Amino acid sequence: MATTTIYATTNTTGRGVIIASGGDWDDVVTATTGTVISSTSYTFAVRAGAISGRGGTQYFVSRTFLYFDVSSITTTITAATVKVYASAISNGKVGMYGSTAFGNNGTALAATDFDNVTGTLQSSTTYTDLTWTPNALESFPLNATAITALNSNGYGNYSLRNPDEVDEETPELDAYAGINFQTSGTNRAQIVITHADPGYPNIVNSVAAASISKVNATATANISKINSVS
Repeated sequence: MATTTIYATTNTTGRGVIIASGGDWDDVVTATTGTVISSTSYTFAVRAGAISGRGGTQYFVSRTFLYFDVSSITTTITAATVKVYASAISNGKVGMYGSTAFGNNGTALAATDFDNVTGTLQSSTTYTDLTWTPNALESFPLNATAITALNSNGYGNYSLRNPDEVDEETPELDAYAGINFQTSGTNRAQIVITHADPGYPNIVNSVAAASISKVNATATANISKINSVS
């Protein structure tokens, strides 16, 4: 089996954060548009929060989006893991879900992509403030649903979200986790893919090996050497 690492491209064309906020939780969590954050490091990359003050309560939702073009891999994908470089966390949770952002083709992340998400988990791994480690790569191994989609689509499109906002549960405190989208090196947002080795296709001049019974009228079973090599 072969292993290939593919990195998310530049900010907002392969990775990014969109936020929404307001005084009504239902309006915030169901918003159809938000604000794209262009920073490469953002403390509130995944957020489902509430902050109360004299003027009332303000609610916040942040969703991180990741897009990976895997069309260069032409053999069957058997496993894959998405990794992001973590930063600070406070009361936060992070799960990985499906997305249709980036136009499903890697175009720039748009404010209207805020609700281009699904509630379908793409990994069984969910982090909390007890397991999310700042200044380290955190991994989301893809589940069978996500692997099937990778093989079918030739791309991976994901959203990192707080599971509480996926369930539209009203927050009582500020819960967030940060991500550092490094711009170079091996700590960039990435997907590590295990796939069949390209190898020898076992086909000669478009004829499958199973269909070849003779070479120059001599049955293959009777050929023990080729150019003196057994």
